[in-house]
Amino acid sequence: MYIAEAGNEQEAAPRQTARVAAQTRTVGGQALALRETVNSGRVTLDPATGDELRKMLLEQIDQVDSWLERAGRLARPAPLGANPVGDRMAAKFESRAEGEPMSFVSVMTAYREVLQQTHDSVQSAIRNFRSVDEEHGAALKRLRGE
Repeated sequence: MYIAEAGNEQEAAPRQTARVAAQTRTVGGQALALRETVNSGRVTLDPATGDELRKMLLEQIDQVDSWLERAGRLARPAPLGANPVGDRMAAKFESRAEGEPMSFVSVMTAYREVLQQTHDSVQSAIRNFRSVDEEHGAALKRLRGE
């Protein structure tokens, strides 16, 4: 949901939506750049450190999943009475919870995707570390004549 100051809701919402959309594209682009860099093999991550980071990311993903589950309950029409004002307000609240591009559910879903992409990148960086470590170990064995 977003909050607009009283009286200028119609003006504030489009500006805020554009700002949040730009920030979402930036963060999504950074996650994509991280994934591409990790997949190229240029990023490695110590398994112990990586596991700590993975655990933190999984905890945050679980928290976002919990928020999304509860947000689904917010997206129901509010019982404000069977009148034009009540119907319009109920539709407005429902839309802000789930229907608009910058609704709580939309923003949290995008956030969850970035968390998942980051988690996957961390796993790949750990695999890169292990691969490089094994290659170096094999090279040392060859140098020692084993």
